[in-house]
Amino acid sequence: MRRLLLLVPVLAAAYGCGFPKSTPKPTKPSAEKIDDRNTNYRADGSTLGNAARAGKRVVQLNDFNGLRTFILTYEIENNRMPTIDQIKADLKNYPDASEILKKVEEGVIILTGTTDKNALWAYEIDADKAGGIVCTGPSGAIKRATADEAKQLIGKK
Repeated sequence: MRRLLLLVPVLAAAYGCGFPKSTPKPTKPSAEKIDDRNTNYRADGSTLGNAARAGKRVVQLNDFNGLRTFILTYEIENNRMPTIDQIKADLKNYPDASEILKKVEEGVIILTGTTDKNALWAYEIDADKAGGIVCTGPSGAIKRATADEAKQLIGKK
């Protein structure tokens, strides 16, 4: 009984003496959600995630190069830029281009359908939010653009 009487004041003192209580960690304000299929480096991303995106980026750059070839070939043969439907039709005719066509249909690669050879031809999903790969005229230059650059190019399409 004495032990219990001694324990009560000790517990009361411990509870009221200001021991730190667990508090939830503050969260960052929610940023725009970036699609995981965007291959650009993310400063707030994990090292492993950025390494995986770098590997996917190499494949994506190759796909953009293939797409550029299709667009340039069409433009040379027909003396005008192809529409989105014409690009898709050309891609369907070549089994080696099935992955590019799949990415176009899933919205990973976005075709602009521009008739201006000097404008933006295609860009990677969420390039305007996180930066990404773009394909621009007049020769179909493929480059990695910042989000601001991509927004500017998309605005001119």
